[in-house]
Amino acid sequence: MSIMTQLEFELNFTQSEKEIAHYILDHGEGVLSMSVKELAHHTYSSPATIVRLCKKIGLTGYNDFKIKYSAELQYDLHHSNRIDVNFPFDKDDSSKMICHKLETMSQEVIADTIQLIDFDVLDMIVDMIYKYPSLDIYGYGNSMLAAMSFQHKMMRIGRDVNMRILQGEQGFLSYNSNKNHLAMIISYSGETKQLIQIAQTLKEKQTPIIVLTSIGDNHLSHYATYLLNIGSREKIFTKIAPFSSQLSMEYLLNIIFSCIFQKDYDKNVSNKISYDKRYDIRHPDSPVNDE
Repeated sequence: MSIMTQLEFELNFTQSEKEIAHYILDHGEGVLSMSVKELAHHTYSSPATIVRLCKKIGLTGYNDFKIKYSAELQYDLHHSNRIDVNFPFDKDDSSKMICHKLETMSQEVIADTIQLIDFDVLDMIVDMIYKYPSLDIYGYGNSMLAAMSFQHKMMRIGRDVNMRILQGEQGFLSYNSNKNHLAMIISYSGETKQLIQIAQTLKEKQTPIIVLTSIGDNHLSHYATYLLNIGSREKIFTKIAPFSSQLSMEYLLNIIFSCIFQKDYDKNVSNKISYDKRYDIRHPDSPVNDE
């Protein structure tokens, strides 16, 4: 489980540890420049309490916390004044200011996501999807919204992407899987119990699993045959909307789609244009316009 997620969940935290967790989450990258004594001063606690909290979330101490938390936040000492992806605009901002802040945030999220891509792994994922006749996608909520757009694009170039949205159907899909299937699981936290159970089932069925999830040692990542990381500066609960994670997911899926498209570029361009001219309802000769 990532450090940020553990700090938000507050599992078995004392009241003092909860106060420290709140401070860290509220101040984000600013904490990384603090010594343990400075953080203790700001949280009205002690260095010993902070070290105990670090150990409670699976770290060896405060220095280990700073190293791993900075990696989760994709912290860059040269670009420390970035947009807060959880609250990218303020209540008094004008509409123009909101536009500019969201533009800046989007650029930062995409830049962060690119930095996380292992391009050798990306090429292997694209080759796997291209080789298999179909792809089964698993996820919930915002993950499925991103997956639906991906499915729509893939369908238009003749690629079969399977998704189930009714309660319990994803479990059945995984149970009926086998080594001839290819699965993709999308989860920002990597800690959704239903998806971890699905990953366990797919592993038992010897199904290769592509995982899209945030940075950190979350449970889902351990089941991945191939792993791509989603930008990880976004909190689980405390935010206006999933601006960052949604954009990072969609960007990764757009990259995968584009690489699949490129493998049969001329054919896909020809087929798509031919289809659109024949069936797009905006075309004057579309069958829909004849009714």
